[in-house]
Amino acid sequence: MKSTLIFFTFIFSIMAAAELKNKPGPLPHPAQEKAGFQFEYEFGRPIRPDEMTYNKYRKLHMQEAVKMNLPPEAVGDGMDTWHWWVGVDNPGFWIDLSKLTAGSHNYTNLRLDLLRLLMIVPRQDRFKLLGLINDPDAVAADKPDQFGMTIDRMKDGTLQWDPEKFGYSSGVIGLQIFKNEKFDPKHWDAKKYIEGGGEYMQAPYKVGMACVFCHVSFNPVNPPKNPAEPQWQNITSSFGNQYLREGMAFGLSLKDKSIIYHYLKTQEPGTSETSRFPTDSINNPTNINAIVRLRERLKEAHVEEITPAQAELIKSIYNNAGINLDNIGGALGGTAEHPTMKVPHILTDGADSMGILMASVRVYVNEGLMHDDWYSSWPLNFFDIKNSLRRGFKPKEFDIMGKERVGNTPWVQTERRMPNMATFLMSYDSFPLKEAKDIKNENGPAKDGIDYISTDQALLKKGKIVFAENCASCHSSKRPDPYPTDVLQQKKAWVDLVLKKDFLEGNYLSDDERHSVLEIGTNIQRAMGTNAMEGWTWGQMSSQTYKNMRKPIIQLIDRAPDGSERPLYNPLTGNYDIHFKGHAAFYRTPTLVSIWATAPYFHNNSLGRYTGDPSVHGRMAAYLDGMEKLLWPEKRDGIKSIKVTDHVTSLPDIFPGIIAHHKGFDDMNLEIMELPAGTPVNLLMNLNPKHAPLLIGAYLKGVLGGKARTQYKSLVNRRREAGIEAMKKKMLELNTCPDFIEDRGHTFGAKLTDDEKFALVEYMKYF
Repeated sequence: MKSTLIFFTFIFSIMAAAELKNKPGPLPHPAQEKAGFQFEYEFGRPIRPDEMTYNKYRKLHMQEAVKMNLPPEAVGDGMDTWHWWVGVDNPGFWIDLSKLTAGSHNYTNLRLDLLRLLMIVPRQDRFKLLGLINDPDAVAADKPDQFGMTIDRMKDGTLQWDPEKFGYSSGVIGLQIFKNEKFDPKHWDAKKYIEGGGEYMQAPYKVGMACVFCHVSFNPVNPPKNPAEPQWQNITSSFGNQYLREGMAFGLSLKDKSIIYHYLKTQEPGTSETSRFPTDSINNPTNINAIVRLRERLKEAHVEEITPAQAELIKSIYNNAGINLDNIGGALGGTAEHPTMKVPHILTDGADSMGILMASVRVYVNEGLMHDDWYSSWPLNFFDIKNSLRRGFKPKEFDIMGKERVGNTPWVQTERRMPNMATFLMSYDSFPLKEAKDIKNENGPAKDGIDYISTDQALLKKGKIVFAENCASCHSSKRPDPYPTDVLQQKKAWVDLVLKKDFLEGNYLSDDERHSVLEIGTNIQRAMGTNAMEGWTWGQMSSQTYKNMRKPIIQLIDRAPDGSERPLYNPLTGNYDIHFKGHAAFYRTPTLVSIWATAPYFHNNSLGRYTGDPSVHGRMAAYLDGMEKLLWPEKRDGIKSIKVTDHVTSLPDIFPGIIAHHKGFDDMNLEIMELPAGTPVNLLMNLNPKHAPLLIGAYLKGVLGGKARTQYKSLVNRRREAGIEAMKKKMLELNTCPDFIEDRGHTFGAKLTDDEKFALVEYMKYF
């Protein structure tokens, strides 16, 4: 559905002026075109001597990398790629989206226009409203530029790279602006561009997205005094933006009567829906995880089977990137007939299973690289919906082997940059709570990280033992060696290991294994994603091992408080009576490094309270709340965690188009087919768009109640609710993944004593 096709890492809508404080004033029309018009970027104020710039931040990080025995120049180059590289052509993707949702033909009220967003949302409001991280090297525009646009401007003296290659900073870290070669000043009006409603016009700039957009965050040990105006010393580039409100940004522009509004509003902060465009018809946003101790993580790589064709692909990619076939990020092995790769498991479900380099370039495709070909792999290509209907909304593989790497394509150019980017990402270790310096505490004097740490050695020893006996087998990259075969001896070996002084040093705190959702017990929606399965968009980029693991069909379950199995919860009956079978599904063990700073928890950020506060005080409040709900499951929201509408809502905007292509529905009024407040959002959002006619048919049948079709108009007003209930039952019947409780599962610590739980919470502050 069109409502499910909003891009993963950057979901923004243009907010109505009344929803913003300190909104910009009206922009003037541009001056008359001059003979010999020249584009000229306008810088802001000069940098001050006391200000740290990106260039200084980069040099300091390179110096720190030397201490980790990493080549500084490679780290610096990789850092530039991470921050500024937009995959050559992804600005074209964002222009296509802005065209699609601009002008009088746009009936969704969504405006997927990054450039317009940068003008409409003031710098001082971006973090508060959207969770965006402002670039310290930029300042708010004090007046419109030569094009009548009020975009943040880079401070004079901060540009240290080639803007033709990397663009100019937009004022938001991870969004770069470039000169638009299609801009025609004769057909430009800034005021009309912002107001919309007319036909699309090419703007002076185009916007591209870099990886850091989702992964940048505030440094947990050195948070900013003002989150809207951070300094580079307050920034860490790989920790993951826990504050990004991907859904909320669009939702604020929509009326609360729209189901799309509720779909976006209920997306948890700090999550990204990476399958919105290559949709799998499952609403499954996942947390933007921290990239830490990558070098230690790579040591946990696992051997995966791949096909001979994939092996040849990897050889070609590695040759182009200038790395050896035994590269630690994905070493080739096996035989010509049965090749293998030794790889880390990437993505929440471990679907990225062809090595670091392949996984990294795939992310650039999700940001818009090679977008013209990417569109055609989408099950629902809303640039060509008629074709999607003809194909029955079936996906196809994004063809790296046969097409995307032929010639010096953006994919091939991006491949060459990946080795240094991986080296840069290896330069992050952890963020110790004991080193954290707080900047505020509304409830009293500021408390630094050290003030939250217990020094009670007996308490900490108990916490270590609890961790060793209950957590370490999954959450440690260090293992007893040799590993005993006897269960009791295994437990003793784990305790001995965890009690060692150096246990936490260089420990990735994860086994990087995939574990069945039946074992973990958490919400299954993300694990049920299909994009890396054979024949789907990323099919060429996942291992044969992963594909084979997903093939079996299993019964999906919930667990009662006593640990016994039960069916999934049914929000329509209030009982646990949904018997649902699906492909086997898995979650990769997440790292616990710096867990004190990463709450809320679980893959969907549903466990614990979101504070939106990057201070040490704010992070610790979230940590304590999340750990309490992790270890005391009875304190969770449970059924209340189901995402529901809080207003009467309308059906998605694609339904009129569906009706237009099917006979028998032309006399139906969609405006009265409304869902009541309290309807689970995923009752509708976990549906394949091909089922829309069946839903409308169910509604029609419910209204008629066995009467003749000719009586519809006379019955609809008094039997509308019966039609809606029939449609909701059909939604549940056709649901792609009817698992509605968001914060369930992972109750491994529930049976510990309270003393053991408190000790574990104190020990984990040292991670």
